[in-house]
Amino acid sequence: MKKMIGLIALLILMMGLVGCNGETVNIDFPFEVGDVENIEMYHYAGVPVSAEKKVVVAETDITDLYDMFEDLSLEDKQVEETTGADVTSFRFNLSDGTNYELIYVCNGVKNGKLKSPTGNFEYFTSSDIGAYWSNIDLEAVTVEESELPK
Repeated sequence: MKKMIGLIALLILMMGLVGCNGETVNIDFPFEVGDVENIEMYHYAGVPVSAEKKVVVAETDITDLYDMFEDLSLEDKQVEETTGADVTSFRFNLSDGTNYELIYVCNGVKNGKLKSPTGNFEYFTSSDIGAYWSNIDLEAVTVEESELPK
């Protein structure tokens, strides 16, 4: 009987490990929150010609966004991108004159990817990063497609 219980426990453990198909990772920014001068947020739904921009300058808002990204749980797995997705991008402008870009592509409910051309990564996330666009109370202005993070 003890052997049977041990075998069942081992099988349950193995099934749990097999179910974890993506490695969980977190963003580790190569800069500190105090190095951020401002954050440019960009958003468009479907087509880049409809892009808008908000500029975050309040220290508390910058810290909140920085912390949100560092605490975000991401998975190292492939995500199929769809056309017409909602895209929210973030450009962290740093005090040394450089910047760091993050691009969130929402392909559906709890299905998005976060990528960074400057951080050289692309991860899956079920977090609604795009909600930060709506939740931050700043004026949005229209921008040219050429200004968007790539």
